[in-house]
Amino acid sequence: MTRRAVLAAGGAVALGSLAGCTALDGLLNRVGERAIGTRTASPAGFYAGGETDGVTAYRSGPVDVRFVPPTLRADSRRIEIDGWSTTTTTQAQDYNSSRSNKPSTVWVPDPHDEDSDGDGIGSLVTVLDVERALLVYADAAIAAVDGRSSDDAKAALDAFIDATTTVRDELEGCSAETCSTVFEHADSRKGLARDASDAVDAGEWDRARRSLQRARRIVRGDIEDVFADLDSDGDGLVDGTESLYDYLDGEPTVGEHFAVSLPDASVRGGGPGLADELTPQRVLDYFTGERNAGSCGGSDRAVAVHRDLSCRDLLSATLTAPAGRRGIDKKDLRRGVVAFETSGGVVVTGATPAAADAVPILGVDPDNTVSAVESLDSWGEDGSSGEATLSPVLVRPVLATPADCPCPMPALFHVRRIRHEDQLLFVGGWHIDDGALYENAATLLVADGPNIVAGVTGSDVEDGGVDLRSRGKIRKKPGRKTYANMTLSTPYDPGAGHLPAGAHPVCRDDGELYCWGVQSREALARNETGGCPGGDGDAPAWSVVTALDAPVLHLVDAADASNDVKFKAGAELSKAVN
Repeated sequence: MTRRAVLAAGGAVALGSLAGCTALDGLLNRVGERAIGTRTASPAGFYAGGETDGVTAYRSGPVDVRFVPPTLRADSRRIEIDGWSTTTTTQAQDYNSSRSNKPSTVWVPDPHDEDSDGDGIGSLVTVLDVERALLVYADAAIAAVDGRSSDDAKAALDAFIDATTTVRDELEGCSAETCSTVFEHADSRKGLARDASDAVDAGEWDRARRSLQRARRIVRGDIEDVFADLDSDGDGLVDGTESLYDYLDGEPTVGEHFAVSLPDASVRGGGPGLADELTPQRVLDYFTGERNAGSCGGSDRAVAVHRDLSCRDLLSATLTAPAGRRGIDKKDLRRGVVAFETSGGVVVTGATPAAADAVPILGVDPDNTVSAVESLDSWGEDGSSGEATLSPVLVRPVLATPADCPCPMPALFHVRRIRHEDQLLFVGGWHIDDGALYENAATLLVADGPNIVAGVTGSDVEDGGVDLRSRGKIRKKPGRKTYANMTLSTPYDPGAGHLPAGAHPVCRDDGELYCWGVQSREALARNETGGCPGGDGDAPAWSVVTALDAPVLHLVDAADASNDVKFKAGAELSKAVN
């Protein structure tokens, strides 16, 4: 319900009270209080941050505040209780031109729909990525043969043979001419790789090199043919992505944040409660899927949320989960998520499903412990942050289609539940998955602990009287107080203040994978053969950074405040921070 609708409703109640409705409202309120108890809530939102210097920062736009009251069923009747939401969009300017990174070729929109006619575009995108990995393995094997290193040559050849098998499996059922050609070449390449492996065993280095060079020429030709098939107009972009990159050239929406505040209410005598009913699965369903589908506004459940949630109309973008709304396994996964722990926090990024640690959904506990999510029936163990308790934050890949965007873009979605002041806060957002769209790039969702949850009064909003440092542990680096929920687009610097302490360099000293090494199969191959994904390209490693642990501001001591007062305070919460 919009502010105008609430004010109009308030006027209707005032007129109705002349006919005795005030007494009836009072009676209903007393009945509701006896049945439920906690019924009030007030707006919350992410802190928008302070002044920045020298970093490209995309800030959240104006706050959209809504009254979104849910209902609880008690004694065969539904009782409405308070509910509030705040949302903000993050818009960029000239998103493409802010970096020199080339568009990537590891993602296209809706490949399964486009593959219904057998053109194989989805399969070919994956095959192109694998073929480029094959080229990396071939070059590594040739270098090892030239250096007379049997172990390195055999390792690269084994990886080459395994990747060739992957190509064959991916092309099963694809009837396009290019698919058939590459499928036939796969057997030839595998045979040449096996011959090279036998030659290495026999110490016949010249023979091994000749076989490898023949295999490499086949791979190079396949790469050219596949890309030509994917880029039919020769503009350097995979067919079907041109309109998205055009959109990103303007003033695109590249993310959103939300906070939904509900009473931590339950029906007395062991009846249903919001905390039990609003499981992670149910909350995820309110944000991903078709908007305004069927009878989305109706519900016979014990807890019925407001239509803006049940019809997925809270955000300006439409979100869909590529692996299926309820999928938590890796089958048919097009993008996954991977987390990397640092000495002082955690970094989460999007990833190819071929990465060993890539999962459909992962959880980051308030103490920065990371785990794959095995069930969406529970929020897991809560941690503490001052007077609040927080669930793990869940992160998953999605497709996001902003209202003015011509097609979906790959994105990362996150959400967590916070308990504060007898209320449930569901806070999170979505952000563009840069690593799926650009070479040598990665979106980094970072945290160095739980969100600070700062209670803000009406007078704080008017006077700017909240000092976030007094509300919890904030690092002396600029960190969360400066950057808050901003999206930062910048060349990667592990010592930057917006990153957790101990953030790894692009090329780790221990040779282990890092964010840029999991964006594609080609990147995995580079890391496996001793290269540096993110550091080997012509463009610098690029990072798009947003905090999972941005401070949350929550209006408190407002149980008796009018909806009009809550609307105004909800829109201006960030002004409370000095």
